[in-house]
Amino acid sequence: MRRILWITGALVILIFLAAQANRPNYDLPSVRAASTFDAQMHPSRQISDTLQQSCYSCHSAQADLPWYGHVWPASHLLQKDVRRGRARLDFSTWSNLSPEMARIRLLSACQMMREAKMPLWYYRPLHPGSTPQPEQIDAFCAWAQSLPAGAQTASLR
Repeated sequence: MRRILWITGALVILIFLAAQANRPNYDLPSVRAASTFDAQMHPSRQISDTLQQSCYSCHSAQADLPWYGHVWPASHLLQKDVRRGRARLDFSTWSNLSPEMARIRLLSACQMMREAKMPLWYYRPLHPGSTPQPEQIDAFCAWAQSLPAGAQTASLR
């Protein structure tokens, strides 16, 4: 019985080590400073800091990947989250959005933060301090709602 447990344990370790050979590809291209959210929208320092602290890990190419982002199976789960997050909202390629879509994305981000849907529930325990405080959310939402609607938003660029 002891021998079977030892062999099983060795096989599990070998499979785990073999899985590490398949490195995730986060597709994080180099960032053009002129096309980022900060360069396009010119938010206050408070807004910018809130977004960097709470959103940029999944919603930009400036992701600061934690150590477990390079270890299977967490790396593949994180890769999926980053790709999905950047597909919905990418602060690194903000210049690709029309002014109307940019405003819609900001208002949607406001709603997601107010409803505590962002950052994701399983992200928060691993990243203490990533959840914005109510006053930070209020400041962001007030800023997003103060942006001009429609064609007037083009003047922000």
